[in-house]
Amino acid sequence: MKETHKSRPHRERRGDFEKYLHGSGIDIGGGDDVLVVLNGTVRRWDLEDGDAQLMSGVPDETYDFVYSSHCLEHMRDTEESLRNWVRICKTGGFLYVVVPDYVLYEKLTWPSRFNPDHKQSFSFLVTRQAVARPNHFHVDADLLPLFKRLGIELLAFHVEDNRFNYNFGLADQTQMGALAQLCFIGRKAAAPAAT
Repeated sequence: MKETHKSRPHRERRGDFEKYLHGSGIDIGGGDDVLVVLNGTVRRWDLEDGDAQLMSGVPDETYDFVYSSHCLEHMRDTEESLRNWVRICKTGGFLYVVVPDYVLYEKLTWPSRFNPDHKQSFSFLVTRQAVARPNHFHVDADLLPLFKRLGIELLAFHVEDNRFNYNFGLADQTQMGALAQLCFIGRKAAAPAAT
């Protein structure tokens, strides 16, 4: 689907490369669509490197930014994955996570009709109670409190729906060049001072 490549012009217009995606970074789950930055380097992390949920062997506080596009929905445990992604991010560094939207991509259907490997779903509209599944994350009710627990200050949240036709029906529009995703950008806060 090449979502990182498709999203690049949108991110350039927003100034995300200057604000967040610079320095030494890692692209978790990058596959053959690895993030390219204007100022810095990006390490690709994929299946052959190890379990993206655990990030074993990657030291704490390693990267200026941790980027992941369309990987978190494949993880067995969202909280453990994010905890380890935050762990390898430097204090003051940026966590930049993109996931498919449950309404736009999954079309309110579970399991996913377009990707049977999706283990989690994410929505800014539909709550966990509405779908009655523990593997569904609502932005306000579930993800924001999780980010706070993990020491991530949310800086920006975007519904990315470029070229998405809301009247098109049930087709997978990402195969036709549309975006159907949610983007979270946060900063790893300094650890609380010891008392």
